[in-house]
Amino acid sequence: MPPATTPAPQLVAVSHTGLASGAETVLVRVLTSARDAGWTVLCLSPPGAMAERLADAGISRAPLPELKLPAGARAVAGLRLAVRSLRAGRQIRRAAQEADVVLVNGILALPALAFSGTAKPKAWLVHDVIHKPSWLVLLWLFGRSVDLAIAVSDAAARPVRAARIEATVVRNGVEWPVEPAPFEKEGPPIVGCAAVLTSWKGQDVLLEAVARLPRKDVVVELVGTSFPKDGPYVERLQARAAKPDLAGRVRFLGHLPDVLARARAWTVGVSASVDPEAGPLALLEYLSIGLPAVATAHGGAPEVLEDAGLLVAPHDPDALAAAIGRLLDDEELRRRCAENGPKVIERGSLTLATSNRKTIECLEALARGR
Repeated sequence: MPPATTPAPQLVAVSHTGLASGAETVLVRVLTSARDAGWTVLCLSPPGAMAERLADAGISRAPLPELKLPAGARAVAGLRLAVRSLRAGRQIRRAAQEADVVLVNGILALPALAFSGTAKPKAWLVHDVIHKPSWLVLLWLFGRSVDLAIAVSDAAARPVRAARIEATVVRNGVEWPVEPAPFEKEGPPIVGCAAVLTSWKGQDVLLEAVARLPRKDVVVELVGTSFPKDGPYVERLQARAAKPDLAGRVRFLGHLPDVLARARAWTVGVSASVDPEAGPLALLEYLSIGLPAVATAHGGAPEVLEDAGLLVAPHDPDALAAAIGRLLDDEELRRRCAENGPKVIERGSLTLATSNRKTIECLEALARGR
């Protein structure tokens, strides 16, 4: 008689939105890694860019309502979202019947997970530093429906632990090794920022900072798409870029399939988020290619930047201008930061392979009842 085979463990993931940004990128990478490790993977997701990414990765998908707050009056929008979450909870419960672990991506999926009533082991990928009052309400009402929170930074883990939820930190990682950026660049200096064009990413502060630099040859490149709700913000950025002190020096590049290929031409990379960013992927990418960086000093950025760049206060264009100016004018400092970036990645094992492996180990431990 042939030996009995052990069935593949099953993972059901939940993406609360059909939009796609850094958090969704991390989820797709985790799901792909789980599948490659032998798991059977299904992701519940609304239609949209996230569904397209799942299809491109070959990950099975089932439909789910959009769980972001709808447009309109807040009370009405909240009621509509509650109804959607109840419906999503029923879908999660059905999908999870044979699952070994249920994995939710982001805080807005927590109500649906709680409404599902599933008794399966449940994990939560925490991509946010939970500080907004509405998020804190969700955390305290629904957070304890999960068995383990997997946070991308200590900053993201702290409020979760304060709510008496078990949390472990698995930092985001990047492809490694990668081709480094050349230190010597031709042409005028380029300050680049890779981020979705949305107000909390702080591109408006970056434009104001570059406008205040004494030297007027600095070019700004903004890489990233925008969500429908951010149309007015993008228009404000474009209007600011057209003013005489910046005219002709700001490039809106939209989505690029290979951000690093463009970033290798930059002189400085900036993460200007005005809300704390839990684990900025772009910052890690800057470091990986040896691009000197400036980041705002909150969230997960101070945990990884170390000696590969400079930290500044958020919402402060003068401080950002001063830091960018230091890196542009001080070649020795800029070279030192460039050399230290890849060392930070290696020293902290901030690689995609390490991040995925640690996350899968957490899921395996949950599946075994640990």
